[in-house]
Amino acid sequence: MRTITKEVKIYDYSELDERAREKVKNDYMENLDSSIFTEQVIEDLKEKGLENLRPLYSLSYCQGDGLCIYGSIDFKEITGELKNIFYQDFKLSDYKVLKDLKKYSQISFNHSGRYYHKYSVDIDIYIDGNLSPKSYENHRKVADKLLANIKEWYLNLCDEYEKQGYDFFYGIEGDELQEYCDAMGYEFLQDGTLFDEVE
Repeated sequence: MRTITKEVKIYDYSELDERAREKVKNDYMENLDSSIFTEQVIEDLKEKGLENLRPLYSLSYCQGDGLCIYGSIDFKEITGELKNIFYQDFKLSDYKVLKDLKKYSQISFNHSGRYYHKYSVDIDIYIDGNLSPKSYENHRKVADKLLANIKEWYLNLCDEYEKQGYDFFYGIEGDELQEYCDAMGYEFLQDGTLFDEVE
């Protein structure tokens, strides 16, 4: 029996050439845990007081990719800054109707189709079909005004989260990656393969 010892050169990230660093970056991105980003979005929504909204996304730089938010908003969750946005340009008469809406309705964000971009969600407010024709019309008018404000907010929010998502999955730069590798104590072969993966 013979024992052979093979000498292997090991490098820190800072010692790698550009091609090897690109491999490290690609490996890093392929192994990212998408649930981390999902939880970041959910936590941000909760900080806004929105407990029942969740993100769906596909961020691969392909046609139909994007991010949407589905779920619902209860009227009691509309506080602070959201009040100013959602109830923008409301008149006194609108607030009277809104008081009735709050008793029985909510704002629904329903995803449809196979894509996850911001236009793949229908936003709606249920109107009680048992109302008199005049009351129903008043409720519908206020609901439509509210929906117009919400849709503008929603589209901007999806854009914001989509940008954050692309930054999360693809945006790490050399300095950040070096800090990460140093903090994790990673070492590499000359081609950028993680040393721990070598048997």
